[in-house]
Amino acid sequence: MEPATREHVSLLGVLRRRAWIIVLVTLLAGGAAAAFAFATRNTYDSTAKLLFRQSLGTELNALGLLPGNADFDNLALDNVEVASSRRVADATAVRLRALGEDVTGKDVADDVTVALAKNTDVVDISAKDTDREDAARLATLYAEEAAKIANRDEQEQATRVLDNLDRQYNELPLVEQTGPRGRKLQEHIQRMRTIADVGVGSPRVIQEGVVPTSRAGNPVETILLGVLFGVLLGGGLALVREQSDRKLRRTEQVTAAFDAPVLTTVPRSRALKRHKPFADLPPQIAEAFRMLQMNLRFARDEPVRSVLVTSARTGEGKTTVAWNLAAAAASGGLSVALVEADLRRPSLADRYDLEQAPGLAEALQGEVSISAAMQTILPIQGSANPVGHPRQLHVIVAGSPAPNPWALMQSSVMVRVLDVLRKDHDIVVIDTPPLPHVADAISLLRHVDGVLVTASVNSTRGPEASRLRDQLQGLDANVLGVVANGGSALSGYAAYARATAATTTAASNGDGHAGTPMAVRGSGDPPRTL
Repeated sequence: MEPATREHVSLLGVLRRRAWIIVLVTLLAGGAAAAFAFATRNTYDSTAKLLFRQSLGTELNALGLLPGNADFDNLALDNVEVASSRRVADATAVRLRALGEDVTGKDVADDVTVALAKNTDVVDISAKDTDREDAARLATLYAEEAAKIANRDEQEQATRVLDNLDRQYNELPLVEQTGPRGRKLQEHIQRMRTIADVGVGSPRVIQEGVVPTSRAGNPVETILLGVLFGVLLGGGLALVREQSDRKLRRTEQVTAAFDAPVLTTVPRSRALKRHKPFADLPPQIAEAFRMLQMNLRFARDEPVRSVLVTSARTGEGKTTVAWNLAAAAASGGLSVALVEADLRRPSLADRYDLEQAPGLAEALQGEVSISAAMQTILPIQGSANPVGHPRQLHVIVAGSPAPNPWALMQSSVMVRVLDVLRKDHDIVVIDTPPLPHVADAISLLRHVDGVLVTASVNSTRGPEASRLRDQLQGLDANVLGVVANGGSALSGYAAYARATAATTTAASNGDGHAGTPMAVRGSGDPPRTL
């Protein structure tokens, strides 16, 4: 696949995954556009125009009374500021009340829009009203009042300049009053007196409000534009959200983050949340755990005999993965031991209706034997090893709360427990706390064949995965692979095909069950069903 195609597919995937953002923003924008169209569906727009040809500032600059050149962009903005001032709205409201309308300056300001026509000295006065003639009258009256106020402001400013010029002339000696400087001041005084009396003649109304023939806007067009804007804005926000989102959402992201292959993908299922027995799991869920067990057994030169299951943080489903991996192996005819090595937050007993004690804590403290700490789970009906002997799952729960879990896990007794279990079982599965947060299980890394990492798709973040990866690499741990929990069932088919091919090869070569008869027996409690 070409890079451009991959990017295209990725973009579509992002938009599909973030579709809720696009839908939400589109609904909000479309709703706002519909509300606006509904509110303005019966209104009319009329526009009057004001021409600002000259101002006192340009006059003073032409007379040399101001330094530099006039800033015409700022002058144009000043024109808009004058025309859109509240004084103009209040003055317009006074005239309208004189005509019998009950309006305020705020009402006028809400119904009038002032804008500068592009690249011109013309200011547009747009007025809206439910009556077409009232809209035209409002635009005209507002433009007239804006012109009056602007002219009055210019006259008042010219009067102040005139007073200043008169003072300068009177302060001159009599000899200079008749000289060049005095004559120049006299010219300025005459010009300012004229402006103070009649103004500069700007602005002036060059177009009164025209009575509109149709209502303002098109409701359908407004709504469609709002929806289109919402789609574009929602798409942009979705891409920004995706860029800032550091969660692992695809199996290739999981592989890259942990620098390890994804051995299986476990689809999200209510049956797992309800901790149903392995025999009652949906077929695709059970198949995912069988695939995991087959990968561990046949994807390497030597079958994995002991595996430590951990995760980057709590809530990743590692205990569920450990239990169902052990159940899948036992249902396939292997002798399996499951050890709950999380002495701080045990959960196996509550989840799967097991006895709370005795367990690993009691065995490590010498209170009971290993066999007494075991609880036996019967395999599902019909499961057997290749020579017809049924296999059982032996579970050692965490047991009673221990005063110092870390010290117990570091003890030589724990090593002996693993040695005994490994001797008497085909595979030993060890459920441990999250490694980055609890140090209890670090000492076990050198006593197992490898580590199985559980990552929750759409939950585990990239930095968390990188931190666990770096920690495992620093401890020189043998990472067997990753279980992508809560992903798509399609993600692991390739791995399943490899495992199935390996199984077929092993069967054709006569590779039977490699376990030895169990030397450590249960405590005598009635076995439960897997």
